[in-house]
Amino acid sequence: MSLLLRFILVILVWWTLPYAYAEDVQTVRMGFYQGSLREMSRVDLREAFTLWTKELSVAFKLPMEVFFYEDIASMRLAFDRGEINSVSADAMTLARGFKVSELAEGYSVAVPHGWNMLLMAGRDSQVQTVNDLAGKRIAVLENDLTSTVYLETLCLRHYARECNKVFSEIQRLPSSNQTLMRVFFGKADLTLAYKYSYEVAREMNPQLETKMGRVVDELPLGGVYYAFFSVKVRPEHRQQALKAIPMMNTYPRGRQLLDLFKMDHLEVVHSQELKPFIQMDQTYRDLRAQITRKATTK
Repeated sequence: MSLLLRFILVILVWWTLPYAYAEDVQTVRMGFYQGSLREMSRVDLREAFTLWTKELSVAFKLPMEVFFYEDIASMRLAFDRGEINSVSADAMTLARGFKVSELAEGYSVAVPHGWNMLLMAGRDSQVQTVNDLAGKRIAVLENDLTSTVYLETLCLRHYARECNKVFSEIQRLPSSNQTLMRVFFGKADLTLAYKYSYEVAREMNPQLETKMGRVVDELPLGGVYYAFFSVKVRPEHRQQALKAIPMMNTYPRGRQLLDLFKMDHLEVVHSQELKPFIQMDQTYRDLRAQITRKATTK
């Protein structure tokens, strides 16, 4: 099961908690961007969500709706029209599609070892630093916007070229485990993986550490997937949600989910958490524009 699906299942539990005893209930209309979803079909996803939504809505007497979007533009339009009042997606997609000022409080999931992104090479690889990437093979997650922007920024900063002109091969795979296995079996020289994913894979396959583990570069990340209320949601409802977060550890279904997916706890966050992603994206765009200008003046 993908990290994104795990996160969203926890969302469904959390969004319901603050309203269990509320007399004046505001319907939660959550927009879920599934463009970056991996490892699960759209049909399976919708069926899982339908079952969870029905169960939790009955249990907590909460009017709740989940809307699925294949592209961020559609979710953005629904947000502007007031058809949804909360959004969930990967951080870079939110950073590109929404303004910090439009989003209020929300939460992210804390995991053991953290979410940092690791650029890792095989232990026997010739790659020691980011200056050794040229001509190498790299395995990356497909449709993962944060890793894409991060890697392209590295290529532009250190090589003044896009990554497809730096690496001899970029292998795009649907899961972190698959990218790690490519390095393990010598089919790739490097991979990009979230630290959480690497630690989970290492626990399942201790031999993984014997073949790889050299960290060439590391991107600090406070979170990867987020859920935020719209600022148009009444403050009292948002505060009810924030107060309910500590209940997740004691609520049986919530604790079950957290333990099953090796997640520690829920953390209250504000939309300001998106600023590092906005800055990274801006840096990437500035570097690309700078290199394009140099190319056109030659």
